[in-house]
Amino acid sequence: MKICFHYLLHLADTIEINGPCWSTWQFPMERLCGMLIPLVQSRLHPYNNLANQIILKEQLNHLRFIEHIYQQVHLPKIKSRQCDDENIVFTDPNYEEELYFPTTKLYLNKSMVNKLKKQYSTCYDVKVILQV
Repeated sequence: MKICFHYLLHLADTIEINGPCWSTWQFPMERLCGMLIPLVQSRLHPYNNLANQIILKEQLNHLRFIEHIYQQVHLPKIKSRQCDDENIVFTDPNYEEELYFPTTKLYLNKSMVNKLKKQYSTCYDVKVILQV
């Protein structure tokens, strides 16, 4: 069975758990798929290949606990710059990625607020007063 078709089998369960797609933020899942799909190198056995790739990456991550091997494999990285920006949520000198707070404020209109209230009221079985 192809991977894309297999994901469709879980769609109904996902909607039941998380609610409709318009009320669920898909970025974390898209990010995870974006990291996992390139790891698959085999068309014949994609799941075995993916599992082996993940195991190999984790074994490489665990090398840091074996000090003499870690020093041979990884050269120490030099911190390139100091971070003084107050909008940064997360930064790490070992990675190039930085996470920032949003720079613009976005506001929901009344119809979107009402839709979200309806969604959460059905998910959590709570009565809500809708805005007019």
